[in-house]
This record gives sequence, C-alpha cells and structure tokens, in this order.
Amino acid sequence: MRMIVFGEDWGAHPSSTQHLIKEIAQSNSVSWINSVGMRSPKLCLRDFKRLINKCMNIFSKNQNKQKNSDVKIFNPKILPWHQFNWVNTFNKKQFKNELGFENDNQSDEPITYWVSVPTAISLIDKREQDQIIYYCGDDFSGLDGVDYAMVERFEKELISQADIIYVVSDELMAKMPKNKTTMLRHGVDFKLFNSPSNINPVLQKNRPTIGFYGSISNWLDIELLISLAKKRPEYDLLLIGEIKVNLDKLLAFKNVSHIEAISHESLPEFSQHWQVALLPFVDNAQIRSCDPLKLKEYLAAGVPVVATDFPAVHKYKEIIMIASSTEAFIKRVDWAICISTSKGLIWRQISASFVKQDSWKSKSENVLHQILK
Repeated sequence: MRMIVFGEDWGAHPSSTQHLIKEIAQSNSVSWINSVGMRSPKLCLRDFKRLINKCMNIFSKNQNKQKNSDVKIFNPKILPWHQFNWVNTFNKKQFKNELGFENDNQSDEPITYWVSVPTAISLIDKREQDQIIYYCGDDFSGLDGVDYAMVERFEKELISQADIIYVVSDELMAKMPKNKTTMLRHGVDFKLFNSPSNINPVLQKNRPTIGFYGSISNWLDIELLISLAKKRPEYDLLLIGEIKVNLDKLLAFKNVSHIEAISHESLPEFSQHWQVALLPFVDNAQIRSCDPLKLKEYLAAGVPVVATDFPAVHKYKEIIMIASSTEAFIKRVDWAICISTSKGLIWRQISASFVKQDSWKSKSENVLHQILK
C-alpha cells in the first residue's frame, strides 16, 4: 500500500499519528509531508524561530529517511496563508512536484491519504482508486495555535471527502458522520514506559516529587498548580515541556522547577520515579475532546495519577484519582503520595494492567485491517 501522510512536522515530540505511522511503515510505503500549517504566522519570536526551522528543513535535502524509521520525509515549499485561493493553487503545484506526481503521469497505483491537518485537503486531487483517511485527534475549534476561522472550511471539505474518519473521543465522534466514523483511542509504547528505567539525577530522593510532562499551554490549570505549590511546600512540583504561557507566578515558588522538553525515550527516567503524575487540565472544549497520550504513559509507568475531571479519565476511574475542585485535587495528591511511599502495595502492576493491551502495534493492525478491507 502507498500512503501519504499529512501530520505535524516529523521529529517533534511524537504524536499519536507518528506512533501509528511508524508501525504502518514497517510493511507499507509511507511518505510524510511536513510544513502544512493551520494558521498564518505572526510577528513574534516563536513564529520567527519556527520559520527558521522550516526554512532549514526545506532547503536541506528534501527527501530523507528518519533515523531508525521506514518513513520518507518531505518538506515541500508550501506557504501558510491557506485562506487565499492563489496560495492553495501554488501549494498544490509545489506538493505535486515534490512527490513526483508531475513526472510519473499519475500511475494507477492507489494512494491512501492520511490527513491529520485539515488544510492539507487543499493539496489532494483524489482519484477513484484513492482513499482519504481523516484522523481527528483534537477539536480544532478550541485548539491553541489553530486559526479555526481559516481551518473550518477545510475541515468541512475533508469530512465530506473522507472515506474513513478516526476519532479519539466520544465528543469528537458526536460531531462526525456516523456512517464512516470509527473510534481509535490512543495507544502506548508499553515496553518503553513499563520496563524499569534508571532515575534521572534531577529528581530529589529526600522529598516527594509531583510531576507533569507535556506542552505547558493555556489548557493547563496554572492557578490550580499555584494553590498546590503554596499549600504543600513540602512537595516538589516538576514541570517538563515547552512553556507557551506566562509561568512566572508559579515558578516563583521554591518548590517548583521546570525542565525544557526532553526526548520521548527519556520520559520514563522521570515518570517511573516521581511519586505522583498529574493531569491538571482546565475545563474547555479541547480538553473535553482530548485523549492525552501521557494518560496511558503514566499508567504504564505505574505511579499514582491525580487528574482534574474530564471525559478521557472516566474510563480509568478505578485507578486514577479524579478531583472536581482545588481542595479535592490537593487531597488526592496527598493520598497518592501515601500510596507511593507505602510498602507492600502492588499499585504499579495494577496500574499497568489497565493499558497493557493498548500497544501502538495493535492499534495500527486494526487500522490496516479496515483500510485494506
């Protein structure tokens, strides 16, 4: 099978799309397309850095294989102003040139287009033998960093053209046509997160550590974390990830520290060894529709998990401690630390058992079965 994938830029912190496609690429021809954005750039440092990185990718050798991967990566010279028709016409030509469509006279070989970025539908000329898969992992109307006023018409067109739609939550399922939509909840690299890992030297061994890793954005309940740090000075709070919001007030506490994003493979050095893992999210459209990758990774690592109340954690209410208020959240953190420091409990084994069967390999096998059928 020939597959063309439109996802986030390859090489960033692995998304669910990257996890699935890595498995699919082991037995199929997969081309990954970078640089199809979902908003127009702004005059700010963050966008300037992103522009520099994209230019470096585009003007380096465009087609390559990622290390230890069967996926071919392409960086077509695509413009981000998708609201203009002339831009989409230009982008489509650039895409076809980059993939060699102009030279192979459009062979009859079927192509499966896997689309995680709705604006990419503007690049696709679907033929009768082709199929389009829409993998919807987020509610783009509430996603930080997405210009939904621009993206909305592309998503509607993608939904209309898609042969199969995969969603990760009941909330997203309710927004899609029932006749072609399938639930595909996230998997986990169980071996990576469950196999014993050495403790990272950053972690203090003489004080309980409460941890979170991931993008530190506006979906994180910063006020909740401030209350936790203030009321429990005897606990260390460690945040790992790129900061996209003002964190000065939280980092002013002596018991709060931050580390920039680390490699995916290094995460177990932290998540297996801190005493509590947090899912401290606000209540908004994005969080109600999400299925956080870190949820199953935390469970595989085996430490107690404390979460705010959002739909994705309800499936694991037997093992995750869920709180609907700040006071309840702090109390559950106390309970979690007691569990972590108690000897004789088999919490780690029980926690891991909830996600042991949810490997990315099994998820990808189910996807391939449906696509090839």
